[in-house]
Amino acid sequence: MPKIRLEPVRGMRDIIPEESTEILWLERKFAEVAELYGYEPVIAPTVELFSLFEVKSGPEIRRSMYVFQDKAGRTVCLRPELTASMARIYLRRLQTLPKPVKIFYVGSAFRYEEPQRGRYREFIQAGVEYLGEEGVAADIELLLLIRDYLREIRFVDYSIKLGHMGLFRDLFSMWGIPEDVQDEIIHYIDKKELERATTLLSEYPKAKPEVINELSKCKGSDPQKLTSCAESAGLPEEVMKHVELLAHVTKVTQALGIPEVYADLGFARGLAYYTGLIFEIVPKKALSLSVGGGGRYDTLVSLYGGPATPATGFALGIDRIHLTLKESGWSLPERKIKVMLVSLESDIYGYVDRVATALRSAGVVVNVFPRPKLSSALRVASEKGYDYAVIIGRKEVEGGYVTLKDLRERKQKIVTVEELRKEVVKAE
Repeated sequence: MPKIRLEPVRGMRDIIPEESTEILWLERKFAEVAELYGYEPVIAPTVELFSLFEVKSGPEIRRSMYVFQDKAGRTVCLRPELTASMARIYLRRLQTLPKPVKIFYVGSAFRYEEPQRGRYREFIQAGVEYLGEEGVAADIELLLLIRDYLREIRFVDYSIKLGHMGLFRDLFSMWGIPEDVQDEIIHYIDKKELERATTLLSEYPKAKPEVINELSKCKGSDPQKLTSCAESAGLPEEVMKHVELLAHVTKVTQALGIPEVYADLGFARGLAYYTGLIFEIVPKKALSLSVGGGGRYDTLVSLYGGPATPATGFALGIDRIHLTLKESGWSLPERKIKVMLVSLESDIYGYVDRVATALRSAGVVVNVFPRPKLSSALRVASEKGYDYAVIIGRKEVEGGYVTLKDLRERKQKIVTVEELRKEVVKAE
């Protein structure tokens, strides 16, 4: 028999406790906050038709996708992100609902990129999509949801960078640049490869590459200075509306308690379906990579054959959020009480279940060890950081009580089943 390789595929990870416990907690907290804002969960398939993403994902995503033929000969892929899937599901199943439609998701995405710190080939995204509302209030709500989620998980040292894709699209259209070339230029701008972007622009007679270079210098949290910088960069008057919107959103979100918001007129996102306001969440310490981002994509649903539908959304990288938190010394702010229930007899299932159920109904973790050596069970409980051991033998069943051992204070007492729950929970 050949030896089985135990390492995961390159770029993939085995996530084990305690890291897995922390990541699942971050996912649950996101779902809780999203639901408080009126978003409902949607679960998308992991495998999609390649054509779904081929339409408007952008050059980088298309090049990094896992694409293959299924057994029926269809060209399919592992989803590289989830917004396209959400748009498809909306068009197929949700578009008849009253508008706006607000949905959220948590799931894995896959990209065949060079693995590095904070970048994996399978990663977890948590995000929302807000479909059917064209007003800026929808975009602002996304930033508030992010604010509340990051506050809930104690992720506090970050900034939000704002930009506007309409600014680039309008400029490039005025300069007579085809849409597929626009996508390539925006990809270069997103990757901070301005020289490649301006070289491509210079191939078009009407283009003014110097405007793009000057816009890259326009950034900050002062709305008035942002507007002045855009004017000095030579931005046409008909494109200034996007700068004015950015200035407005910057001012409003600062007043709403988001730690640090600033606009960057040279900021672009590589996903080609973005049409309007865009943003990224950037930690100030640890990783230099953003931990999430999003923006408005008002044409994606219509590109898939549906009616014109304004939409906005975002995705957060749970892996990167977790890594950034851990590098700042973070630990789970919520900890469950843990009890090792030691059953010394083989035929006392009913009594053991009664005791375990009483504790579990109070949110206590109960791990039942059947018929072990008591000394071994207590050693395991101590090594695993359990708070209590509950010992049940024949005499405990006959007497209607349990032996409760506090593993932290090394104290032991006899309590009834009714008293047990109060004794265990009260300490916390």
